[in-house]
Amino acid sequence: MTVIAIINHKGGVGKTTTAVNLAVALAARGNSTLLVDCDPQAHATRCLLETIPERTVGDLLMDRPSQAERAVSACKYENLDVIGASHALTRTAELLSTRVRREVRLSKALQALDYDYVLLDSAPTEGILTHNVITAADLLLVPVQTGGGAIEGVEPLLELAMELRDGEEMPYRLFLTMFDVRTTRTNTTVVGRLRKHRKNLLKTYIGKSERLNQANLESKPIKEHSPGARGVREYDALAKNVAAVVQRL
Repeated sequence: MTVIAIINHKGGVGKTTTAVNLAVALAARGNSTLLVDCDPQAHATRCLLETIPERTVGDLLMDRPSQAERAVSACKYENLDVIGASHALTRTAELLSTRVRREVRLSKALQALDYDYVLLDSAPTEGILTHNVITAADLLLVPVQTGGGAIEGVEPLLELAMELRDGEEMPYRLFLTMFDVRTTRTNTTVVGRLRKHRKNLLKTYIGKSERLNQANLESKPIKEHSPGARGVREYDALAKNVAAVVQRL
């Protein structure tokens, strides 16, 4: 089982879009896949489940690991399950801060489950939930928007991961989101600023897309909203790319 955290401290870079669509793409390739929504905004949950489930990631974090299966919800996509979130996760994070070994609660709970891939959709803020996500992950998958402050968030994220791992380097991959092939000067600048990470920068990118925007607004995976859209092919390519990376870990 490989646990992948989709994470960046900068908001609006496509974390949840990637978590949802990558999970759907991996499942479509025949992999047993679990998406764990670790963001109190619960957008990934709304994309894949019709209602907020009775038991959520908050229960997963607070219960004994032996009860982890009780937080899992099936969704309509074959090979894909979900552990949903709700706004109550904010309160759970406050309670979690008082617990012993609070950073490893998610990791311990996930060890009781069995999937090919577990994807963790993280909140765009640093805190105990993010610490749990990083500690549980085997790989950090970092979406970087070609603009704004998303690039600046990479170094602090990697430093935090190393601190939480007691100085051990964390496997990670970066990939570009909302990529516009027409903005050549901006693209060149972004790639240049990521030069030190070039060995960890995936060739696959997610293009800027009105159909992806509409799918997000309607809380649907792109494959359901627009099956023939370019975004479907891009996320399938990302799934293939990620699977190849995981094989080399």
